[in-house]
Amino acid sequence: MTSPTRRPGRHGDPSAHRLAIALLVAVVPLAGCATTHAGMTAGTAAERQEDYDRAVLEFSKVVRERPDDLDARLALERASLRAAQAHYERGRRLDERSHYAGAVVEYQIAADLNPTSGAIADALRATRLKVRAGLAARPEGVTELESLIARSADFAPEGLEFPIGAALPESIVFRDASSRDVFAAIGQFSGVSVLFDPMFRATPVSIDLRSPSLEAALQATADATNNFVRVTAEDTITIVPDAPGKREEYGRDVVRTFYLSNADIEEAIDLLRIVMDLRRIAPMSATNAITVMDTPERVTAAARVIDAIDKARPEVIIEVELLEVDRQQLREYGLQFASPGSPGLDGAFDANAEGLTLEDVTNLTQGDIFVTNLPGLYYRLLKRDGNTRTLANPHLRTSEGLSAQARFGERVPVPVTTFAPIATGGVAQQPITSFNYENIGVNIDITPRTHHDGEVSLALQVEISNISGTGFGDLPTFGNRFINTTIRLKDGETNLLAGLIRDDERTVLDGIPGLSDIPVVGRLFARNKIERQTTDIVLTLTPHIVRELDLTETDLRPFIVERDPALGFGDFGTLPSDLPDFEEDEFFDVSPILPPPGDDPTR
Repeated sequence: MTSPTRRPGRHGDPSAHRLAIALLVAVVPLAGCATTHAGMTAGTAAERQEDYDRAVLEFSKVVRERPDDLDARLALERASLRAAQAHYERGRRLDERSHYAGAVVEYQIAADLNPTSGAIADALRATRLKVRAGLAARPEGVTELESLIARSADFAPEGLEFPIGAALPESIVFRDASSRDVFAAIGQFSGVSVLFDPMFRATPVSIDLRSPSLEAALQATADATNNFVRVTAEDTITIVPDAPGKREEYGRDVVRTFYLSNADIEEAIDLLRIVMDLRRIAPMSATNAITVMDTPERVTAAARVIDAIDKARPEVIIEVELLEVDRQQLREYGLQFASPGSPGLDGAFDANAEGLTLEDVTNLTQGDIFVTNLPGLYYRLLKRDGNTRTLANPHLRTSEGLSAQARFGERVPVPVTTFAPIATGGVAQQPITSFNYENIGVNIDITPRTHHDGEVSLALQVEISNISGTGFGDLPTFGNRFINTTIRLKDGETNLLAGLIRDDERTVLDGIPGLSDIPVVGRLFARNKIERQTTDIVLTLTPHIVRELDLTETDLRPFIVERDPALGFGDFGTLPSDLPDFEEDEFFDVSPILPPPGDDPTR
């Protein structure tokens, strides 16, 4: 009698199940290895074809999947250096052809791939300056009003300008001639009528002028003979002795209105009063204008000062990115946190402007916050990682000295109760409840300042707040972490702020409905599950300068301002009042300069 054949049941042979599980366990690592091998093969093939960007992409995928693979990291580093050199050469060729915008793009990619290259950084900085210089010099950006204001800077006050186009000889030479004759000759050459003040006295003078203008010739002769020149009518000038009271007698005040486009009107008035000593000045806030009344020389000097300060503020776009990163991923990308037996923050990235490196920070704990400049390549790899999630990515544009604010989170109402009497003079108190809203989350305030070398200083305030629990009367209590610092970055450089730990804890209760709710005993009919996840909130800041201070050579050139004649003695100011008294015979014998024989000084 033969025994019946055993057929496998519905669940199959247990040994077959064990074999399938064993094969599955063996195949999964092999599949991962196959993926890694395919990525390395594709990257190597791209390198051979000199497609270094593709090679960087393939090797980056392998590094993300197997961050401990030393061969993959070395291959990525090699491909990054070659790709950086290729982009640098393209940028250099574009730079030589004056295609500065394209050159900046190539240099920026090269700098991200190889952030340690000084040559790439210098080329990027120099080309950006060329781009900004071209933008500042573009004539098509000037409005009609700006063109009118620029032309008005050369306008002379009506009735006070010297005749235009007056012709003078190439050379004017006088030797021991009467000053009256010299002024009369200059007037005859130029077709201008010359008048003399009644107190004018002719003195001998010698001058030698080469290709002078009418104004320069008159001014040189007047300075040599202690006189000054005033335009008193059309094509008419008057020669006046530079004596006390004469400038005031012949003085004419000029009224001019300046329309400010960028400068603060109160600051401009204070500047003119303190530096230029202008007193007759009034603002007009409706048109953001100021009106000045003073001598022509002082009003002209005030115009130069206003033109130098009425500049648009530099502007910066700050790219803010808030990332949620698994703390293990930070370790994989070199941002190591301290733990027993190991130093913290492995790497050599710049931590601040004083040159501190992250290798110097050996005692940083997980509760600390650190700020560092992260190379662009590692930053992009961190963003592409599957365990990194972008929470917010605003682009804040602000002017220099003005604060830009960003708020990420929610506003939580907090009740505030005050007591007030029910009636005037009454004793009974009536509670009045109002609500204050607290910003919970990440609050950022950034104030930029640009520098002439293309760098940007950011005055940074970061506040991290959360609801930590409940207090009296079930009112919420808040946890707060605050950072106040100033960092200096290059244009396009990324700064990383990490260490803002976020702990999420979830409690799940599974059980029989009704029985699991019984106090104490209900625990026997339920299962508690506590899930805790620790993530790190990473904040990155990348400034980009979009407008620089538009300075010209005229703004930087000094100019001379005549002193007020009331001060006396020209640029020497007033003499001290405590000079010693001398007798008449103690003075040196000084004889006046007499005119040559035959020359009548009263002519």
